[in-house]
Amino acid sequence: MNKRLIAFLSIFSLSLALPLIPVNAVVKAGGSCSKAGIKSTVSNKTYTCIKSGNKLVWNRGVSKSTSTAPVDILISIDNLDLKGVPQKAYDNVIKVLNSRPRATFSPTKFIGPNVKQARVDQELTGLERAIDLWAPYFQPDKFQVVYVVRGDEEWIEKKSTELALSSMLRPGDTWSNLMKTYTPCNSAAAGVANQIPTFVQCLNDDYKGGNKQTGPHEYTHLFQRGYGGTNMYKIPWYTEGSASYFGWTLGFYPYNPNSFDRTSWLNNMFSGIDSDAKSDFKSKDMQRFKNRMKLTTPEGGAQATANVSYWVGGLATEVLVALYGFDKFVEFTKNMQTSQDISVLLTQTYGFSEDYFYEKLAPYVWAQIPK
Repeated sequence: MNKRLIAFLSIFSLSLALPLIPVNAVVKAGGSCSKAGIKSTVSNKTYTCIKSGNKLVWNRGVSKSTSTAPVDILISIDNLDLKGVPQKAYDNVIKVLNSRPRATFSPTKFIGPNVKQARVDQELTGLERAIDLWAPYFQPDKFQVVYVVRGDEEWIEKKSTELALSSMLRPGDTWSNLMKTYTPCNSAAAGVANQIPTFVQCLNDDYKGGNKQTGPHEYTHLFQRGYGGTNMYKIPWYTEGSASYFGWTLGFYPYNPNSFDRTSWLNNMFSGIDSDAKSDFKSKDMQRFKNRMKLTTPEGGAQATANVSYWVGGLATEVLVALYGFDKFVEFTKNMQTSQDISVLLTQTYGFSEDYFYEKLAPYVWAQIPK
């Protein structure tokens, strides 16, 4: 047997050992596949066959052009590296997200008469990522979204009566007034109406920048309440802070967590903080930092306190997810069912007190203050 024939037989036998995807098979997230672990690349995304219950399905896929290599910067509670922490936190969340199959439920949609379907489709891409991420812990029997734009005021007020949406508003407020708060209209609210988790959003603004995080942010609030209970409203920085972190992580996905996107978003959130809070952070005084971290966001939210939580709470969440992983943060939320004392919760979940955490966190936060 000559050398050419030997080479041909070697290549042929190797090809027989590789798993094959039929050329006519439809490879898409949630679609059926034949063997766990096989991969297929379609439109620059690599899909992996995973087991979901008793079925084999394709996961949501990873984009080759924007995926980032796992971080190799060593980080610890004593070394909160400014590049290593955001990268590791992002890697931890996206690894979990990519292991999830598409959730088996979708929201009931109520869409205002002037809303464009293309904008709804854009919003659902981010919202679906949040649904998939939180599905093992929060999967309500029913979940509804309401999308409106300017011009739908009369429609939303009627729908509010029909669906009991007024329970999600501050006393005396209306959806029409809320829609006038920003121009273009981009307000959003999550809550419970008639015991149904509900999300209302105005879509006049373009789907870009910070607006991409709105759906995942608000759905994270529904997870918080559904999994951790109402104690979340009494816990400093957690409610808005963790929703802010998962909002930008899932909303800006896929992205480089050390890119301009993250920096500009953090700077934008810091600019919305009131002058007293800015002064506390800029002072780099540890006691002032601790006092600011311990302020409680009341139920319904004092906007000034919430604005602080978006920024500093998002950074605190990022550090916890980077150092201790996604599952530990879920446990942190679950523990809120029995306590609203954040020091007790931190000790129970992570093994350290509130003051200890803030002392370690402070330099990382101070480094994020815009120059």
